[in-house]
Amino acid sequence: MAQTTQVRGDGKKVIGLTYKDRNDGQMYDVDVAGIFVQIGLVPNTDWLKDDLQLTRFGEIEVNSHGETHLPGVFAAGDVTNVPYKQIIIAMGNGSAAALGAFDYLIRSSVEDEAAA
Repeated sequence: MAQTTQVRGDGKKVIGLTYKDRNDGQMYDVDVAGIFVQIGLVPNTDWLKDDLQLTRFGEIEVNSHGETHLPGVFAAGDVTNVPYKQIIIAMGNGSAAALGAFDYLIRSSVEDEAAA
């Protein structure tokens, strides 16, 4: 495990980074041509563990429409079990979940009217 402590540049581009090895506490410098920033790996879903099905990693389990196992409850983005946790993926997941929720509401309304 590593903790980035500094991203170095030459005024025009990234040229390296410094990180701390969390196991031995040593500091290391690495020359790089670029970096990819990742904020975190653990979703903030502990408060949902009694209500929604979560993976062993704490991700909310959803289908391709963003539906959870609870009818009418949808989720999207990095907090779900969808692979590739990137903003553009999360945006697409949000759109799919919104359409899934819209479809759910339309079908629920039609079923309610048919039952009346």
